[in-house]
Order: sequence, then structure tokens, then C-alpha cells
Amino acid sequence: MKRILIENGVVLTMNQAGDIHERGCVLVEDSRLAYVGPREGLPRDLDARRHDAAGHVVMPGLVNCHTHLCMIFGRTLATNTDLLSWLDLQMPLMRALDAEAMLAAQTLGCIENLKNGNTTVVENLFAPRSDSVSPEDSAFAAMENTGIRGVVARAFEAMRFDPAFVETPAQQAQRIRSLHARWHGRAQGRLGLSFGPLLPWTLDESMLRASRALATELGICLHMHVAESREFNRIIERHYGRPVRNVELLHETGCLGPDVQAVGVSDLAPNEITLLAETGTSVVLDPQTRLFWGTGFPALTPFLEAGIHCGLATNGPAANCGQDLFESMKYACATAKTAAADPHALDARRALRMATIEGARVLGLDRRTGSLEAGKQADLITIDLRQPHLVPAFDLEPALVFSAHGTDVRDAMVDGEWLMRGRRLTRIDEAAVLARAEEMAERALAGSQVRRPRHRTLTPQGTPHDD
Repeated sequence: MKRILIENGVVLTMNQAGDIHERGCVLVEDSRLAYVGPREGLPRDLDARRHDAAGHVVMPGLVNCHTHLCMIFGRTLATNTDLLSWLDLQMPLMRALDAEAMLAAQTLGCIENLKNGNTTVVENLFAPRSDSVSPEDSAFAAMENTGIRGVVARAFEAMRFDPAFVETPAQQAQRIRSLHARWHGRAQGRLGLSFGPLLPWTLDESMLRASRALATELGICLHMHVAESREFNRIIERHYGRPVRNVELLHETGCLGPDVQAVGVSDLAPNEITLLAETGTSVVLDPQTRLFWGTGFPALTPFLEAGIHCGLATNGPAANCGQDLFESMKYACATAKTAAADPHALDARRALRMATIEGARVLGLDRRTGSLEAGKQADLITIDLRQPHLVPAFDLEPALVFSAHGTDVRDAMVDGEWLMRGRRLTRIDEAAVLARAEEMAERALAGSQVRRPRHRTLTPQGTPHDD
């Protein structure tokens, strides 16, 4: 049995009681947490490899409930457009990705998440249709290789979308079943599959009902963008030929429930929030990307008051140029307070729960991860408090939410394995990944015929040049 004892840190458990142990200990046995608590609860002569966390917070790894790593090469492109125009500008670049480029993109995204303390990530992947290349295999392979806990939420489109991406319902179902058989539960349960429509107008009512039936059959979650902007509901009304709103449509077709994650949710009527609460549907909030696109932001308070489980997300690197969930926590609090004109609307403790245990609950993973409790998988991070922007940290939870950054994460562990020590990755050659990603991104940009921005950049060889 492999034992690791992490000692002398401030242990933030995120358990139901909200326990925080000053100079606490975390004992890891193989892939699981065996003990979390004060040092006095363990024998002094314990046989274990020791990790001194003095001056650090030890806490659960963060849960990033929604991103698009498949779009990472579009980072910094089309930053001054509305949501749907932004998507139109990103699509040519996505069409230019082959399997090699997709693997590079996904690997880059996984290590960016790990280095920001996100030990669980949901990759909402969509890509051009292919009978010979599986972009989902690239995503799963990147997760497996980097060691991150990951879910691929496979998005699909059946109509009213770029023809290169569109599939028939039969093709979609076949792909989901094949992916489920190959990947769901792999790596000792570290990898999982979910799916759902990319946009609500890329299919019809019968396809929504078929999606619900397939998810129920396979026992996996539905993960989909919902009412991300006012334009969503206007397009839905035109597409379906009747005055129906996004959540109402999902309710009619059986696509709400405890196994459903509604992402974005910026334009909801009160009755839709009631439907989400009554069906036990969870929401995933990405407040910083709402501001990035100027779509407005959800009030947040109505979700909290309705008792809806709320997860936090970064959204994709091309949507806000980063994967820092600490930033998401800060923006969640700021937007909730601003929308409600109430400084008490969302406090730091609840934001931390949304980024850890509540986010895990949204994904159906709360029995495995999201808090430091004996018996759970050993997914954790350490944060260095001995930095100018974190001193003094009189109140730990506000310090983490309002002052900390992803770059303050020093160590990251998943399933009892250190994936990062002192900011250095243990499984992956980071420099090689960055060089490869730069090369693949340059190739994809050239192949996409997207107009190159006029700025100073780097060639794949690292030589500065001006366009």
C-alpha cells in the first residue's frame, strides 16, 4: 500500500460541516483519502511518505463544469463580437483541426486546467463529422495521459448548423454508444461520457426525446447550453414556430431532471427557474464569459433561493482566454451582488462550494470527489498563502475567492497521484506540449483561411516576427 501524509497545512475540507483544520493532516492510501483531520488523530510513527504543507492551504481539487478545449486554438480571436458571431468566426479554425491537432489542443487544455487547480473538467466537445477520425478519442486520450478526472460531453448537431458538423440522429446515437463502450468508466472510473445538443435549434422535438431516451438507457447525463442569451429564445421561437422558451421546450420533451446540466442560463423567466427546481435540474454558471460577450449575466440569486444545485465553469479558453476557476468564483460573487443590488447575495463560502463539492454534485460525482473526506478519491490541491496578494489572510475563504489566482496552486493530486509538484507537471513535458500546440495552432490557422490578426507573435520555432 502506498501512503502519503500531507501535514502542517490549513486543511479546508468542504465537507457538510465546513470543517477547517489548522495544522491539519490528510492521509492518502493508494488512490483514496484515509484520514482528514488534526495531527493528533494519527500515530506519530506512521509509515508514510511525507509532504510538508506549512504555509499552504490543502483543499479539494476544483471542478470545472464546462469548457471547450476543442476551441483552444481560437484563444484571443474574435474577442469583440457577440456570442453567435463569435461562434461563426471560430468555426473555420475548428474545421482545420485533424486528429493530431485535436490531441495537441486537448492536451494543452488539460494541463492548463491542472495548473489552475482544476482536477475535474467537463469538455463539451464538438467537431466536424468524420468516419475515420474520432476527436472524442483525442479528448479522452489527453485526459487519460495527463491524469485529470474528465468527462467528455459530446455535443451534436442535426440541422441548421455548419454542414461539416451535422449528423443524422442515427449516426449520433451510434457514436454515443461506441464512445460509451470504449471510454465511459475507464481509468478506474476517472473518465466519463455525457452528451447533448450543442444549440437548441440544431435539432427538433423528436430528437430531444430520443436524446433523453438514449441518456436513460446508458445511464449518463445530458449536458447542454440553455438560454445563453436573449437571442437564444428568439431563435427557438422562430425555429419551432411557436412561443416556447428554452427551458419550457426541454421540459416538454423530458430533457430536465437530476441528470441534466443546463449551461449558461442567462435569459430565464421565473416559471423556467421553477421548472428547473421542481425537476432537480442543475445549472452551470460561467459569469465571466457572459461579460466577455456582453450577453448580460444571470441574477444567480433566484437559482440559490430556488434550491437549485449550481456548478461553476470557465467555459472555453477561446471564450474568456483562460481556465482560472478562481476567477469564475470572484465573478460569480460580483455579478450576483450587482444583479441583486445586495452585497450578501453570494458569499465566498457558497462560491467555494460551487467550485468544489456542489460542482461535483452537479456532475453526479460527489461520492467520488469535491470534498476532503475519508473514503473519497484523493483529488486535492495546495495553495501557497505566503504571497503579497494573500497576506494577511485573516478570513481564509474570502482570501481564496477574492484574492487567489490559479497560478497560486502549487501541487495537484488526482486519485492519489501527484500530477503537479511545485508547479512542475509530473506526467507531461510541458515545454514540449506548448511547442507542439503552437505548431498545430499555426498550421490550423493557415489552413482555416481565417485572417491573421495584426500583432507581434511567435513562430513555432519561437522566433519573434511581425505580420
